[in-house]
Amino acid sequence: MSTLPPAGTSPAEFFETFIPRTFQSNAGALPEDAKQLDVTLGVRLEGEGGGEWRYHLKGGELAVTRGSTEDAAFTIVQSVADWRGALWEGRGGAFGRQSQVLFQPGGAGGAGGPAAMPPAALQQLQMLRGLIRMVVTGGDGGDWSVGFKLGPGPIPDPPTTTVTVAAADADAMERGELDPMQAFMSGRIQIAGDMTLLMQMQAIQMQAQAMAAAQKKA
Repeated sequence: MSTLPPAGTSPAEFFETFIPRTFQSNAGALPEDAKQLDVTLGVRLEGEGGGEWRYHLKGGELAVTRGSTEDAAFTIVQSVADWRGALWEGRGGAFGRQSQVLFQPGGAGGAGGPAAMPPAALQQLQMLRGLIRMVVTGGDGGDWSVGFKLGPGPIPDPPTTTVTVAAADADAMERGELDPMQAFMSGRIQIAGDMTLLMQMQAIQMQAQAMAAAQKKA
């Protein structure tokens, strides 16, 4: 059963009511490390009905305000149409589903997402600067995209790095049927712009995952 509100929910109602209520109901599942964080996350939706929202996570409490996200450590940047497409229309393939998780219990509004990363990894990510845009082509409903801005400051235009992949290939990677490195080497994943930024982000994420796995074994 979907944990999302009805498809007609406005962005303002979603981000100002649904997300805080979801976070509150799942606050008990917040990792201990996350309760020590003092970090601001942002969401920027472009198009009719869009806007900017800031989420300040401090001491295990979440406060939301509407306004500029320039001071946010991390910001999701997306069109209203693609945001709705991922949440309620199944667009974006594997990456759309991953984006959807950020806005559900256990995601960024619950116990996972950036708030679940070790503080050291978050600090490293905040030192990066740029906008990584993911584009998924050829899926149901047409092309779909989402951007992730790393570090505070204005949103770069154009994006610092753009990663483009076909929906079918994204799904194959999710199922483990296509190796991401092989997909890149064969041109099935295309990267334009600053590839270093993408590699830096991936290295920090992999380090965080390795640390989490080691802690589970301990």
